Amino acid sequence: MKITIRNLALVEQILEIKNDHPLWGYRRVWSYLKYRQGMIVNKKRIQRLMKEQNLMITPEIRLKTKRGPTRPKPQAEYPNHFWGIDMTKIKMADWGWIYLTVVLDWYTNQDRRLA
Repeated sequence: MKITIRNLALVEQILEIKNDHPLWGYRRVWSYLKYRQGMIVNKKRIQRLMKEQNLMITPEIRLKTKRGPTRPKPQAEYPNHFWGIDMTKIKMADWGWIYLTVVLDWYTNQDRRLA
């Protein structure tokens, strides 16, 4: 579809944003234009222009975390390389709930170093 002069500047701004943030959809692009750049623009207009320019995010493009033979869990090679976090809540009779948060250095938690 042909871009009108009225939409040309807006499409250029959308392209600039998409170059910096290729995984942003129309909602986030609209929010950036509205709240960061102070532009008054309709969300449906952004969606239409991005659809016309093939800038929409499809489910195949979205990043997904995969673990398996092609992408194993990362292994820390030295201290402070990777950190992990775990949180749980514990019910105390007199106090209420207490939240316990543990932060672990992955390097100190590996069995391979002990061998």
